[in-house]
Amino acid sequence: MADLIDSAVVEIRFDSLRYGFWQKVDIRESVDDLCASVRLAMSRPGTGDSLGLTANTVIEVLIGDSLINTIRPDSVRRPVDAESHAIFMEARSLGRELVDCQYSKTLSGLTLGEIVKRLCATFKVPVKVEAETAVVPDFSMQCEIPANALINAVRAANLLLYPLPSGGLVLTKPTDAAPVAALEYGVHIKRYEVFDEYKLRFSDYVVKGYDYSSDAALKGAVKDDGISFFRPMHIVADRSGHGLGGCDRRATLERNRRLARAHRIELEVQGWRYLDANGEFQPWAINTQIRVSIPQEDIDDVFLIGERSFRLDDKGGKVTVLQVMHRSAFLGEEKKKAKRGAGVKGTRGSGK
Repeated sequence: MADLIDSAVVEIRFDSLRYGFWQKVDIRESVDDLCASVRLAMSRPGTGDSLGLTANTVIEVLIGDSLINTIRPDSVRRPVDAESHAIFMEARSLGRELVDCQYSKTLSGLTLGEIVKRLCATFKVPVKVEAETAVVPDFSMQCEIPANALINAVRAANLLLYPLPSGGLVLTKPTDAAPVAALEYGVHIKRYEVFDEYKLRFSDYVVKGYDYSSDAALKGAVKDDGISFFRPMHIVADRSGHGLGGCDRRATLERNRRLARAHRIELEVQGWRYLDANGEFQPWAINTQIRVSIPQEDIDDVFLIGERSFRLDDKGGKVTVLQVMHRSAFLGEEKKKAKRGAGVKGTRGSGK
């Protein structure tokens, strides 16, 4: 993989028009966000125009022949002088309406999958449900951002809801498929950064709720034994989470998820694509697993890609930045590790 040159470029297509050879690129996706973000820039001679984009334009973003995102523009800036004309475009995928808008909706007796489908249909966001989901007795939003309510309910169910290349969303579980690639520092990995983000952790997690059917208060609590000083996190359980687990379980999920996410790795690799088992280039994607080997850190393990950014500028050229964690970080399962705790420190040969 390291010896082959990937010549693919980023291209946008809309209204039978095509624009490629952007000089600056930043395309980001995360399993924690309902929409992908795209920032592109180029310089052109003369005064030119705004590419013909409007607020309603739907744009396909491709790398080579692979569809990466389907987006709508958020903004277009065009600084112009007598000798130059630059275009800066910022855009997000179709799920942005779930993030930007505030909306009210009450649903009862539906599965989480049906709730996701109904809300996404309201905003004309395509969605695929690839996981079996439990019934949520009561789901209620009052003048709220739909993304927040959906993400809370999805996390309580140990599932992921994230953007697809089509611009829509997929509701699925964290993948348990085999790693798509093996990356080694000094061979494939240009640089890495190890995060120990202690501020994500709290000493006590307390989830409080209310059972309207029995008119009774509910409470669940759990501790993070790695924090020896008082640093509490009290959470009011939203009604959308009822039926997806009691308060004790939700407190445990919150602790384990934060414990795992507090320790993660960011990798920078050359290019935007990797070679699959058939020798074909494929763009890096979130919710896929990779094997990471960093002998200097005693890391040799399998990690899940939680965030991915394609970048291009005149300094670093084409690079992909991957933020990886153990799959347990997305399931809310406790990962018992020595020294660094959960998440980063690997055990040689312990992966799949």
